Order: sequence, then C-alpha cells, then structure tokens
Amino acid sequence: MRKQIIILLLSLTALMSVQSAIAQNITGNLSYGAGYEYGKLIPGDKFGKDLIRTNGFRSYNLSVTYRADSLTATPYDLTFGHPGLETGIILADYTGSSLGRPNRDYTSRIGYIIGLYGKFNRDLLNTGVFRLGYSISNGIGYCTRPYSVTTNIDNEFIGSPFSIYFSTGLYAACRFHPNFEIMAEAGLRHFSNSALGRPNKGANTVGITVGLKYYPEALEIPSYRPYHRTTVPEGFWFDISAGCNLHTMIETWYLHQFNPTGVPARFPVRPSFASSLAAMYRYHLKFSSGISLDYMYAGYYAEASRIDSDKGVTGYSYNPHVLGVSLRHEVRYRNVALNVGLGWYLRRRLGQMGETMAKPYYETIGLRYYIPSTPLYLSYNVHAHLLRADAMQFNIGYCLR
Repeated sequence: MRKQIIILLLSLTALMSVQSAIAQNITGNLSYGAGYEYGKLIPGDKFGKDLIRTNGFRSYNLSVTYRADSLTATPYDLTFGHPGLETGIILADYTGSSLGRPNRDYTSRIGYIIGLYGKFNRDLLNTGVFRLGYSISNGIGYCTRPYSVTTNIDNEFIGSPFSIYFSTGLYAACRFHPNFEIMAEAGLRHFSNSALGRPNKGANTVGITVGLKYYPEALEIPSYRPYHRTTVPEGFWFDISAGCNLHTMIETWYLHQFNPTGVPARFPVRPSFASSLAAMYRYHLKFSSGISLDYMYAGYYAEASRIDSDKGVTGYSYNPHVLGVSLRHEVRYRNVALNVGLGWYLRRRLGQMGETMAKPYYETIGLRYYIPSTPLYLSYNVHAHLLRADAMQFNIGYCLR
C-alpha cells in the first residue's frame, strides 16, 4: 500500500512538472495587449450615405497573442516569418453615429457590438525593435441595437443581433522596452449578417488604433528565416466539397419598402444545396491556386417568380439550377486556410432582382479547417456580388491527391 502511494505521489509530481513546463513554455510565447481606435462609418452605397446624420466610431479591445520561437516553430511559422496568432474581445462603439432618413423627426442607432475574434498578424519587416506588417481578423459579434421596424427602422447597417466580423489592417510596432511594445494600426472593420437576415448593408468603418503590448518574459525575438522550398509537397490535387447555402431573399426586403408597416419581423432563411469541384495546384507550402466548377440548387426560385408576378414584372425566366466557374486561391497556415474565389455565372435564372443585384460575376471568401490525419476539411464562405453578401455557405470537403 505504501509503495502504491509513493508511486501515485511520484506520478502526480511528474505530471505537475510536465504541466508546469508546458505552461512556462506557452507563457514565454504569449503577449497581452490592449487597444483604442477612433474612426468613421463608411457607407457602401449612396442610400447608406444619406442615412448617416452624425458619424463617429470608437472601439476597445483586449487580446492575447501566441508567437512561436525557434524551438516551437513549424515550417509554416518559418515561411510566414513567425506570425502572431491573436485572440481577443472587441467592443465597437457606434453611439457617436446617428441614422435617419430625411424629414424624419427621430433617429436610429447601431449602439454597441461586442465581438470575439481570431487574428493573424504577419511581419513584413522585423528589426528586433521595429516591426511593420499586416493583419487579418475574423470573428462574430452581437449588436445591442439591430434593425427593428418598430423602434430602429433606419438602422439598415446591422439587420440582426448576430453578425460576422472581418477586419484587415497595416500596423507598425516599436519594442521600446524588453517587456513592452507600442503599436499603431490603420485598418478597415466590417460587421454584417452575411445575408442571414435583412437588411444587410453592413457596418463598415475605417480608423486608427493605438495599443500597448506586454511581454511577460523577455525571450528571444523571432526573426524571418525562409523555408527551404524543395521539401514542399507540390503538385496537383482535387478539391471536392458539398454543403448548404443559407440565404434571405433581397426581393422580400424591397417588396416591403413602400409599406414599412408590412415588413416582417424576421425574414425567412432559405437553404440551398451547393457543391463544387476544383482542380488545384500547390506550388508553395502556403499557396495553392486553381479553377473550380460551382453548382447550386436555388430552391427559392419559385418564390422569386411569385414576387415578380405579383409586381407585374415580365420577361424573366426562373430555374433552380445555378452553375458557375471560378478562379480559386488558398493561403494555408498549419491546419487553417484562407480561401478566396472570383467567379462568372454560366447559368443563373432567378428573375428580376437576381439579374439586377447579382450581376454576372460573384466572389467568395472564407476559412477552412483541415482535419488532422484525414483528407477532410470543414469550411464556411461568404458568397457575394460586388462585395454585397448574398449567402453564407457551410461545406464539408474532401482532398483527392
């Protein structure tokens, strides 16, 4: 019994020692930051510009950043120059902006948006004291004052409580002390529901952020070391995916604009099957490019036909089968990849608004996660027309090599 107790105590001591070592190793690669931003709302169209009466935006954020050192760096860290992987919380303050149509004696507001995000920071220049680089963020947000037909009718920027968050920026940083760094970043922020609700203009802002970063341990400062390309698994591969597009019809939104009292409290989300087959070529550890054939079954085509008929619109055809071809590009870091596409419709027959709003081309942007030790991945993409979101797409994919 005494022997078993001794073995148990030694095992617990060893486990605690390992956990302590891991914690110390992680702590050495972590930094903590806080930032303040001042900026302005930027409308996406003339009607959005006319809605803005006063314009002011602020945001506050707290974050923690992981950055690999020479002992923990993977080939992806080396080829990206030891990027910073940041996660944090942001409070976007739109109370300085008021919204309203002309000749109305009341105003609407966006209020606050509380967001959780992940961020990729990559240095383009790093001298050990000064850093210059770019950042890309993605996350979710919750709005305190979304659109409401009864209480907040002129907030057409944020149409539902939950939003998708995206930002990008250019930053400069100075390590003025082994444990402290001051930063400044100019960038664009975007909150919208990605057509999962109406209205959906999106709250776009540009601004300048200043912040302070704290490094608990003044360890080595990683420097850029290029990755030897001969070990990159180059070659062709096929990307097969299938999933669901979630979409609210813009036809329904415009149908009620001349009768605000008839606007529904919620717009129905209409699912559609979507799939794609892409031929890709990986020419760098982090880069793949190719061409894709994209298909969607738009089950809401009959509703588009009914709306046009009720309005007396004629001369358009309606068919659920949508086909397009797109150029694809992927930027990969470890098991996560950013995917973008630019496509052209080969067939799309969804009535008046389908042709007026969609144009003949489309864009996609999103993230995917490659499941380790499998050829599978999970992804989501925003499907847009001239940067105007049309649907949110969720897929499961298979990589055939």
